[in-house]
Amino acid sequence: MILRVFVVGIYREDVKTRRRKVAGAMSWLRYFLLWIPIEVASNAQFPGAQPSEPTLLQGIEYDKFEPAVAEQIRLAREETRHKPRDAEAFGKLGMIFQVYGKYELAETCYGRARALAPRSFRWTYYLGNVEGWLGKYSEAVSYVQEALTIDPGYAPARVRLAQLLFESGDMEQSARLYEELSEKNPGLASAHFGLGRVRSARGDWTGAIEAYRRACRISENYAAAHYALGLAYRKVDDVVKAREHLGRYERVKLLPQPSEDALMDVVKSFYAGGLSHFARGSALVQQGKLQEAAAAFESALKVNPRMGIAHVNLIAIYGELNLPEKAEQHYRDSVQLDPGWVEAQYNWGMFLFRQGRKEEAAQAFRRAVRLNPNYADAQAQLGLALEEIGRSEEAERYYRLALESNPAHRQAQYLLGRSLTRTGRFGEAISYLLETVKVEDDKTPSCLQLLAIAYERAGDRGRAVYYTRQARERAVSLKMHQLAAQLQGDLDRLAAKAK
Repeated sequence: MILRVFVVGIYREDVKTRRRKVAGAMSWLRYFLLWIPIEVASNAQFPGAQPSEPTLLQGIEYDKFEPAVAEQIRLAREETRHKPRDAEAFGKLGMIFQVYGKYELAETCYGRARALAPRSFRWTYYLGNVEGWLGKYSEAVSYVQEALTIDPGYAPARVRLAQLLFESGDMEQSARLYEELSEKNPGLASAHFGLGRVRSARGDWTGAIEAYRRACRISENYAAAHYALGLAYRKVDDVVKAREHLGRYERVKLLPQPSEDALMDVVKSFYAGGLSHFARGSALVQQGKLQEAAAAFESALKVNPRMGIAHVNLIAIYGELNLPEKAEQHYRDSVQLDPGWVEAQYNWGMFLFRQGRKEEAAQAFRRAVRLNPNYADAQAQLGLALEEIGRSEEAERYYRLALESNPAHRQAQYLLGRSLTRTGRFGEAISYLLETVKVEDDKTPSCLQLLAIAYERAGDRGRAVYYTRQARERAVSLKMHQLAAQLQGDLDRLAAKAK
């Protein structure tokens, strides 16, 4: 089994919100991506009398943070006490609060940093961003505009200004700015994406499609752009292209997303909640070093014992290492921390399925589906578990539910096609199986093989031979020797039948 990694950015939402958003991801392993800090020059200290300490900073509740984060905040806070006229010290504390979603505290720190260094682009720009996240759009627009008078050439700030104008309801100004950005910075994917959002809001689906397509061409793994483009194609009844881009979204949403704002990357670099251990663990998984990866994720739990996502990862890793007791312990620890963590149920179901405990696996997948009724991966896996224990009709129902949740879900297309083939509904089976062979990867030979079987049973020998040959060619190219030999046997059998 290939273990995939899931990259999670540190955005505005809290941890629980983020994991609800990723509830449909297929991979077992999830980690936080380590951003590389970008060096930025310090501001000079602001002369004058020592300013009073901001009231909001006097009541920081350190016990609300995980230990490593609390210590990070405490040290940065001490620096502001020792350097009360240092804009850099307050700005750094603001960035730390921002990365953990404490926007009111970040607002206070950036406001002080801006007062100490009024010609600093960074602090004014950061202040505008957090004002936007606090819903103070008028102030946010004003601060970002002010920042652009200091450095008019920083294009990501113009993108952010256009976003704020859009969110505040000023479509006309937002559209004008996005169009200007798209012309002057044609390689800025976020500008084209933003223009697509404005056009979508106006019902201009043709224009939106054009803008989203440009964003996708610039950044092939831009998940949000592929998703928006798929929805736009639905609006113009182009079902084929809608499926193509929604399918692309499913494939790239687990990959690192484009980052065009270096200053925001600096903020992300301050995340200290076990991030380095997660980054190391994910790299080790990709190298196939599962024991070392497990140690890295265990280290993350030492930094933050309440980091449920580490438990979720370790269910998968210990399952692969055939350490069922440890896998079960991390499942129980995860559920104790948060019974609503859908990925814990999904991963536990995968573990049980691979252990041959199909009834228990089905129960785990049912719990995952109850927690998230639109979780296509869990619906498909539940269907497979039910089929394995002889409940084919119920299995088919879950395959169809998975495709309602995600029409481009390839596994559900394959499993439903197989079920329909077994029950003699060849026409419908073929329609689903044709969708599975539109993607080229190591699963394509098996998809082609099943499609050939469906055509043969439907009485179309010509297409059966064609797709069997296609399957064998791909199996040979992928060095899948056993499958290639099996497919050659199928070709020989079909040839003998023709005689």
